[in-house]
Amino acid sequence: MTSYISENGYDINTRLVYGMRCIGKGKCATRTLCAVMDLPPPPVKFERLNYSLYRALSSACSKSILNAVEGAVLRNDNARDIIVALDGTWQKRGHTSINGAITVTSLDTG
Repeated sequence: MTSYISENGYDINTRLVYGMRCIGKGKCATRTLCAVMDLPPPPVKFERLNYSLYRALSSACSKSILNAVEGAVLRNDNARDIIVALDGTWQKRGHTSINGAITVTSLDTG
C-alpha cells in the first residue's frame, strides 16, 4: 500500500512532520527517530511541510477564535462589551519557549 499523495507530497511525510511538531521536536529529532526505527530519512522538504502545516493550523485557529467570539456575542444579546479573564503559560525549554497556551474565561460563564 502506498501513501496518499497531496499537493504537498506524501501524506505520511506530512503526518510525520505534524506529529513531531506536536511533541515539540524538529528535523534533527525526526532524523534520529527515523534512524532508530530503521525508516527512511525524513523528507528533504521538512521546512516546507512545516510551513504548510503552520498555514493550515493558523487558519483553523483563527476560525475557531472567530466562532468563539461570535458565540459569546450572541449569548450577550449581541453586545460586544464582554468581560473576560485571560491567563497564559509557556513551556520552558532552556531559556526560550515557542510553545504556549492561553485561556480566556467569560465573566458570565466563569
